[in-house]
Amino acid sequence: MSAGDSGAPAAGYCRQCGKLLTAETLREVKGAYYCPDCLAASVGQARPHAAGGGRAATAAALGIIPGLGAVYNGDYWKALIHVLVFASIIALIPHQPVIFPLVLAAWIFYMPFEAYQTAKAKAAAGGTAQSDAGIRQREALGPILLIAIGSLALLDELNIIDIDRILDFWPLGLIALGIWMLVKRQEENRPR
Repeated sequence: MSAGDSGAPAAGYCRQCGKLLTAETLREVKGAYYCPDCLAASVGQARPHAAGGGRAATAAALGIIPGLGAVYNGDYWKALIHVLVFASIIALIPHQPVIFPLVLAAWIFYMPFEAYQTAKAKAAAGGTAQSDAGIRQREALGPILLIAIGSLALLDELNIIDIDRILDFWPLGLIALGIWMLVKRQEENRPR
């Protein structure tokens, strides 16, 4: 068996395009063979880390302060949402002094975790996490929480609902969240 027109014996196949490689054209990277064209294309596609993408541990440490972890990751809209959700939860504490301090504690733990995961995903994606569907789904959590909390507060202020009565049933929200997470995990583990 020979590779190309050179008549040299084939030394392997390019992992990317499947082209026959000679000893001269073979490029080995971590035990995988690549042709010079595919290797050059792969290196050309590599993007430097985005400004603010940074290290995940630093993002997590800054994430303790509302919005700062998201700013460090370059997600300015997400940072604004984090601050607004934080302020909304604090404003709602007088309405339900048992539940909202727990929600506040959960939010304070969520922000550094989210900043860490986003920084890690951005580093893995070469500085952008736009192609990662999981990151996009997590980014939707802040706006959804903000809309829900704001809607409840507005309806309570307009005396359309009694927020204290609704919050008596907060465990139903945990049950619904658990069911949703279970269904989502089942879908991810289903063979394709």
